[in-house]
Amino acid sequence: MCAQPVSYGGGERGRLRALTCRALPLLIAFQVGLLSFAGAPGGGAVAPPAGVSVARLSRQVQPSLVDTITFADRAGTQILGTGIILSSSGLVLTDYHVIRNDLFVGVRVGGAGMVHAATVVLTDPDDDLALLQVQDAPTLKPAELAPASSTAVGDPVLAIGNAMGLGQLPQAVAGRLVALHRSVSYGVGSGTIDLDGVIEAEASIFAGDSGGALVDATGHVIGLIAAGSDSAPCATATVCPLHLAYAIPIHTALAQIGYTAL
Repeated sequence: MCAQPVSYGGGERGRLRALTCRALPLLIAFQVGLLSFAGAPGGGAVAPPAGVSVARLSRQVQPSLVDTITFADRAGTQILGTGIILSSSGLVLTDYHVIRNDLFVGVRVGGAGMVHAATVVLTDPDDDLALLQVQDAPTLKPAELAPASSTAVGDPVLAIGNAMGLGQLPQAVAGRLVALHRSVSYGVGSGTIDLDGVIEAEASIFAGDSGGALVDATGHVIGLIAAGSDSAPCATATVCPLHLAYAIPIHTALAQIGYTAL
C-alpha cells in the first residue's frame, strides 16, 4: 500500500497522503485509490518558468538524494521512499513514516547498484522526521540548502524523489509555491501526524516521493517532501499523480532533530 487518505487542515478540502510505496520484492503493489489532477489549482502539470531547466537542476540535485528501502516484515515486504543527504559521511534525512517499520533499513545511491545498510540514528514520530547513518557507503555529496526564509509564494520549485519506487535516478517535476504556512494532517499506520508551518507547492508527485526534496530555482533544498494531495479519485489512469506537494521546511526539520547544517 502506498498511502492512505486522511484529512487536510489547510483551509481547502481534499485527500492528503503520505507518499511511500509498499512493495513485494521486484514488484510495486499499488493497492490504494489513486488520485488525479481534478479540482487542483491549475488543473494540470506546471511548466517550468523561462530560464529554469528541469534537466539541469535534476542533474545538480540527484547526487544528493538516496532511495530508501525498508523491509517491513520477514516476508520481504518493502516500503520505498527517498532521503536527503546531509553530510559526506552518510547522514541522511527522511520522513519517519518512510522507515517506521525498521526491520531493515537500506539506501541505494544513484538509483542503482548495491543497497547499503543504514542505521536509524534518531526518530521524531510527532514531526515525521528520521535521521539515518549510511554504512560502508562511498563519500556522498551533501545537499545544498537554501537560506531560511528565502522563498515566497509564486516562486518556481522542483519536487524530486523516488517517484513510484522505481529504483532509478530520482525524478523531478516543475512546480510553484502555493503557500508557506499550511497546517496538515495525514495518516501513518493507525495514527495521524499533524504538522504546522508546512510548505505547499503545486507539483505533480507520486508515491515513493516521501523524504524527497523540494528545491528552489537554484537547486537548493527548501523542504522535505512529506505528503501529497488531490481532490478527486483517478478515473482512468493506472497510476495517478498527486497534484499538490507538502514539505516540511528544511531548516525547521533540522532544528527539530537538533542538526546544525555546516
